[in-house]
Amino acid sequence: MKKIFMILVLMMAGGTSFAQGVEQGNFIIDPYYGFPNFGKSFTEQVSSDVENTKVTGYGPAGIRLGYMIGDQFEVGVDAIFNGFSLTGTVQDTVYNSTTQTYETETYEARATMQRIRIQARFNYHFDVSSPDLDVYLGFGAGTNNRKYKYFEDNKEVDDGSTSLTLIPVSFRFAGGMRYYFTDNIGINAELGIGGPVISAGLSFKF
Repeated sequence: MKKIFMILVLMMAGGTSFAQGVEQGNFIIDPYYGFPNFGKSFTEQVSSDVENTKVTGYGPAGIRLGYMIGDQFEVGVDAIFNGFSLTGTVQDTVYNSTTQTYETETYEARATMQRIRIQARFNYHFDVSSPDLDVYLGFGAGTNNRKYKYFEDNKEVDDGSTSLTLIPVSFRFAGGMRYYFTDNIGINAELGIGGPVISAGLSFKF
């Protein structure tokens, strides 16, 4: 990751003429997928000693929509999604009032967590020497929502009204690049905090 960051810095500093791959009036769509999923990784660590458990997850993934209000200034929105689930077999002891005895019940339990961040985004674009390359620094701020659900034998016990959001706002600072193979299609890559540490995807310019 350090090497990628250094490449971005060198690209930002290396250009002397303004010829990057975007210009005023361009509309840009960047779908992407990123790493790591910290929630999934943390859940795997704390449940590693528990038998019959499985952790799955997705993201962080998202889509950035941007509009070039100038040759060097972009405004837009960034939607970031990630989540994970923990499944396992649970044994519980319950009292049977009919037989007046304690009985052991076994059921499949599943807990899910979904996180959604919608951020207003501002990017500053650097002078570079390539007409196909776009290099920028970005800042984002917006919402931060986490939702928890719990199921027993595929029956939803918690309706998802439980919110585990500690701070209702989110921020992102990132450096990124886009490289266009054609006038309209390219790839994107970004390093940052407040979202995926590293992400990559396609880039569409209109």
